Amino acid sequence: MKSKKIENKMIILCGGRGKRMGKITSSIPKPLIKVGKNPIIEHKIKYYRSQGINNVIFCLGYKSKQLKKFLIKKTVNSIFNEGGLSAGILKRIFLVKNHINDNTFVSYGDTLAKINFKNLLENHKKSKCALTIVVAPIQNPFGLVKWNSKSKATKFDEKPILNHFIGYAVISPNFFKKINAKLVNLKDGNGIIQSIKLLIKKKQVNIYKFNNLQITINSPEELRNARLNYKKYFTL
Repeated sequence: MKSKKIENKMIILCGGRGKRMGKITSSIPKPLIKVGKNPIIEHKIKYYRSQGINNVIFCLGYKSKQLKKFLIKKTVNSIFNEGGLSAGILKRIFLVKNHINDNTFVSYGDTLAKINFKNLLENHKKSKCALTIVVAPIQNPFGLVKWNSKSKATKFDEKPILNHFIGYAVISPNFFKKINAKLVNLKDGNGIIQSIKLLIKKKQVNIYKFNNLQITINSPEELRNARLNYKKYFTL
């Protein structure tokens, strides 16, 4: 049974240089790196379609012409915005804010998680927050230690379970009205980080807990892992 169409848009952030990938991204943008027979971005698009999401906004930057040429062949009802090489994450979202006329999904271009987007959207609506971030548990592989000013240990946690933001979010149309305009031009991810911190103080950040299949490709090691295990994530 096909998923009912979701009218809400999806912003995919595809503008970064992917420096942590080393030589791999010297010739292609990271979203075009193949995992199995298809590039990362194609796996993402296919999954969003299976969830009923067809209206996608691509925020481009690094090697944008190459990426756009590929995406035009693979998508319909898409919007492309070229933010240049220096724009940070928040600036890339800001540049398409005129298209954010309803609750809008946001996704990093190098991540895929088998999220039920209908549930995520309903969760966000009920929260009445400007922002919902998707978080997942992760086990720290080390024993974490805290100590006082006299160098006396006060706490020791052996391999604690932490919660991390996995690169998926929902933003409301009033998102940019709730944050400081000065944050928009901060470099890299600093703008979005500071925005989240500000909105937390205003009690405007909702948490969507996710504990299903997910994958992020930030480094050659993560790419090797993805290529070994991608069928768990990408077989729809």
